[in-house]
This record gives sequence, C-alpha cells and structure tokens, in this order.
Amino acid sequence: MPLADALERRLIMFTGKGGVGKTTCSAATAVRLADAGRRVLLLSSDFQPSLSDILEVDVRGKPTSVLPTLHAVELDEDLILKMWRHRYGDEVYQVVSSFLPVGREIIDYVAGAPGLAEEFLLAYVLDFYRSEEYDVIVWDTAPAGGTLRLIKIQEQVYSHMGDAARLYLRIRGALERIRRGERSPLEIIEEWRALAMDVLSMLRAPDVGAVLVTIPEALAVAQTRRVYAELKSFGLDVLGVVVNELIPEGESCCDLLKRRRAMQTSHLEEILAEFGESPGVTLVPLFEFEVKGLDQLRRVADILYPVP
Repeated sequence: MPLADALERRLIMFTGKGGVGKTTCSAATAVRLADAGRRVLLLSSDFQPSLSDILEVDVRGKPTSVLPTLHAVELDEDLILKMWRHRYGDEVYQVVSSFLPVGREIIDYVAGAPGLAEEFLLAYVLDFYRSEEYDVIVWDTAPAGGTLRLIKIQEQVYSHMGDAARLYLRIRGALERIRRGERSPLEIIEEWRALAMDVLSMLRAPDVGAVLVTIPEALAVAQTRRVYAELKSFGLDVLGVVVNELIPEGESCCDLLKRRRAMQTSHLEEILAEFGESPGVTLVPLFEFEVKGLDQLRRVADILYPVP
C-alpha cells in the first residue's frame, strides 16, 4: 500500500498540475482520517478552489465543520491579504518608516504586492501545524508551480532577512534604540527571518510529506517528473504518486476509449518505471460519476487507502 504512510503524518500536502484531481484526493484523505476519529483540518490554498463544491458544504473563508472531527476551509487571496495586514501591517510600517519618511498608504500599497498572499499563507499553515487543535492537516495546494514558488520564496526570505539585519545596523545604529528600551526594527527583521526558517523546518519535518497527483498524459507526467525532483531537492518527503482518471480496461469500451487507454498505458509505464518502486504509485480509475459529497469521497478513499 504505497500511501499507507501518508495517514500517519501530521501535515500531508497534495500537489501536482492543475486539474489532475488534487482536491478530490485531499478531500478523500481528510474524510478517511476523520472517519477514523482523527481531528482533521482540510485546507485549500488554490485561489480557484473547488473544495466547497466537492464537499457540498460552503467552507469559504473560515474553518467549517463537515464531520464531527473534520473542519475544512478555502482561503482566497483577499482573505489572506486581510489577515497579513492585521498581523504584520504595523511591524512593516515600523521597519520601513525607520529608513524612510513614508505614510501608511505606502504600506497598504506594499501589502498588495504580487506573491505576498502566498507568502503569508505558509505562516497561516505553520500556526495550525504548531497548535494542538488538529491531529492532522491535509493541504490541497495550488497548482505545482505556485507551490514550488512558495518554498523558493521561503529560502530567499531567510537569506534576505539576514542581509537586511546587517544593512540596518550599518544605516541606523539600532543599538541606540535598544538601549532606550524601544522595540527595534532589527528585532522585527530577525523575527521575520526566524519565521521563514520555521516554515522551512516545518516543510522538512519527518511528520510532513507530499503526495503527487497526476494523470497519464504527456504534459502531466513531464511536470510530475520536474516537481518530484524539485521537492526532493528542497528536502521534502514525497510519500507517493497518485495516477488519476485511468480508463479501465474492458471489451465494452468504444474505439475512442480504447485509443485513449492505449495512450494512457504508455505514459503509465513511464510513471511505474520511475516511481513504482519508490515512492510508490497508486492508481485511481476514471469514474462513471462526478465525485461530489462524502459518500463518493469515501469510495475514492477506499481506492487510495485499501484495507489490507
């Protein structure tokens, strides 16, 4: 059972190309864990989410009860930026204004910078990871490119904040502020650097892992190969590869499905050759129905995590 280890992790990330079934697999995993009595948070950071539609429960904006031990939440960009301003807006103003005479409207402008919402998202996940509110966090990530960018940003922030602290000491004489008992911008910069380091440590922790979801088509397989290599280079543990929407074999298939099945088979052979032994491959068929609601998610969970 290639994915059996995933159910023992504290944070499970589902990643892959857009439209390959990450949300379905993550929701099915969360339902399986909740049915087993675990306290689960299912979190979607895809800014074009479908989690509410699949669960048939509106989970937009805040953790919402889906089952007695399962909460789910979809986070949109506006909500994340609002949380960022509330948590860090004053600190950003203090740091920037110590260098330059700027007004709060400049900080509000900076708060709308592209990529800032994604950056704060990891701090949001870290808060839940550190808390004792949930036993497991199942994270339905944005399409793979966005997820990889998040990790790269953390490494850049960690390095950049070290340089920023040294620059501040040269420009401002922050030690004088410390002697006067004020909270120094240097302290704030160091806290941001520590936060970036904590996020990286979380992603590389032994109780965290990623599941790659793909479909047996050329573009998806190529991206799966790239994402797997990058996740490993960042030190993340890849728990398995899920191949979704596999057309079942059968004599009743029409010619079109037979040709597509033949195409899928060649790509499936590539996937099995590369990932079959490690980290392992799980096959999910193309269903005759749309996966929506808890009962159908449990059917998917039975395939992802078969009972031995």
